[in-house]
Amino acid sequence: MMKTDIELIGIDIGYVIIAFVVILLLQFIWILTLIAKFRRLDKRLSKFTKGKTADNLEQVMAKNFSHIRSVVNNEKKQNKEIKNIYTKFHTTYSKIGLVKYDAFKEMSGHLSFALALLTDSNDGIILSCMHSREGCFTYCKEIKDMESYYILSEEERLALNVALGDKTAIERARAMMEIEN
Repeated sequence: MMKTDIELIGIDIGYVIIAFVVILLLQFIWILTLIAKFRRLDKRLSKFTKGKTADNLEQVMAKNFSHIRSVVNNEKKQNKEIKNIYTKFHTTYSKIGLVKYDAFKEMSGHLSFALALLTDSNDGIILSCMHSREGCFTYCKEIKDMESYYILSEEERLALNVALGDKTAIERARAMMEIEN
């Protein structure tokens, strides 16, 4: 009797047959799962195309792609506008501090004021208006990096600190206006 190649290697033919059966069963299970996935996909496709011809479906898809392009173009336009607004925001006055006071003892009613107008980068101006019996005098002082080239009065410094959001300055300005009332 002639020995086969498998017997010459020393592997029992029964193990080889069992291995092939296991591989065949795994392939059968894999084929069944693929068939199940295909049926689910076919149901979804049928539901999507139900009542539509190829021409209708093409029109629907063209309309949707057109809508998507419109949305993308609109988004680009809005991003440009947001960038423009953001750029302008840095140069607009976004921080405001107001302190009303009586500049002279004979005057009352808080007709004098110091108004600090600052940008996001803490640059801007302080407007000071002093009201007296002889008239009203208005001054403007430039602010760079929270400092002025000119000496600031106590009220102007307080208005600057109010604009910067200093809580103690805000409370002090409120108290100052209440006391003088």
